[in-house]
Amino acid sequence: MRMTSNRRLYVVMVGLWGLLAFGCGDDDGPGDLDSGPGTDGGGTDGGGDVDGGGDVDGGGDVDGGTAPTCGAGEQLCGEECVAVRTDPANCGGCDVACEEGQVCNLGTCAAECGMDLTECSGGCIDLQSDDANCGECANACGEGFSCAEGACACGSGLLECDDACTDVLTSPSHCGECGNACADGEVCSGGECVEGCRVGTTDCDGACVDTTSDATNCGACGVLCARDQTCVDSECGCADPLTSCGDRCVDTERDAFHCGECGNVCPRGQFCSEGACVADCGELAECGGACVDTSTDDANCGRCGVVCTGGRSCTSGRCACAAGEQPCDGVCTDTSTDVTNCGACGRTCARGQSCSSGICLDACPAGQTRCDFRCVDTDTDQFNCGTCGTSCGFTGTCTDGACRCGRGTTLCDGSCVNTSSDRNHCGECGTVCSARQTCRAGECVGFGI
Repeated sequence: MRMTSNRRLYVVMVGLWGLLAFGCGDDDGPGDLDSGPGTDGGGTDGGGDVDGGGDVDGGGDVDGGTAPTCGAGEQLCGEECVAVRTDPANCGGCDVACEEGQVCNLGTCAAECGMDLTECSGGCIDLQSDDANCGECANACGEGFSCAEGACACGSGLLECDDACTDVLTSPSHCGECGNACADGEVCSGGECVEGCRVGTTDCDGACVDTTSDATNCGACGVLCARDQTCVDSECGCADPLTSCGDRCVDTERDAFHCGECGNVCPRGQFCSEGACVADCGELAECGGACVDTSTDDANCGRCGVVCTGGRSCTSGRCACAAGEQPCDGVCTDTSTDVTNCGACGRTCARGQSCSSGICLDACPAGQTRCDFRCVDTDTDQFNCGTCGTSCGFTGTCTDGACRCGRGTTLCDGSCVNTSSDRNHCGECGTVCSARQTCRAGECVGFGI
């Protein structure tokens, strides 16, 4: 699947955690919320087929204990995760009930919802981005779908096949297009049914995936990164500059529950700004215990609680796609290379074709090579260096078709790998871990077969 701006996603997720309201029961949590001035909501970035099975990798050492995982905007009250930003019975904290006739507006009991938010069952919701209330109250998006501009949609590069968002580049049941199932003994690689996966990818239940970057198969098939993490160089972890606190990736510069360091909770009435608890945000807006700039904050764009999703970022208080992209079904898409939206939204290239400069082609232009439905220059492409699938990693560069590896990676079989975590090159090039094993600190661990 074509990678879109993961960095934007992290910023949105961190902002949402910042909007979590306050500790259960006690009055020692961060301060009240300010609705702020506002503009529009955004779309969402949908995911592909997500396997709920497999091991969950916490991404190394974890600070702050082993607290249960609750979703964005939720807090553990007793044994149940509660949406304390919108639950009128637990508004801003466990057992903090709003009075009759009030609504829970971003963790604060109020007479009415803030601008751009809608009252649903006593809570104030952004119908443009809320997966449980998409477009209207109680309209929940199905698994794999996300709410984009008030409609449930799949992410960029994915197709809806059998009511599920599917990556047709790797799905053996929908290889290249919906309904095209690979035969027994075949795998799906780059949208084509073939007898084996190409170099640099691994056969995971018939899907050829890059285990160095696939969050559902990180380092080995079935190793699933935690919800807040991504897979980089075969390891699950938090994206810089986020910090692992418990089972979440947080921004300690602005998280009121982890301000400056994990577990440092700002007192009620104070806010987290640049890693310090402060009594006043100054010219910044107070949103969910954090001091934010609503003109650029993806989780509070123009107004507290208005979230930019679907690959959008917040510019001058409005959610917008990056230059060269346009919203297709609410998701920012590069129509110059996307085979499901080639040249225009909804224009899908035929199976076997690639998309180049917005045109579906049977063959790539001179000097380019077809890799996973895309025409690339293998002399300079970081993830297809010299040949399709030869990755220089996230820190390496590709020059004249050869990888120059960045810090922490080693050149093995033409690709830059992290020998401390790569199961095909564990400890040194060519040392392959057995099935069901993973590579940790350069050693194969787990049950070998």
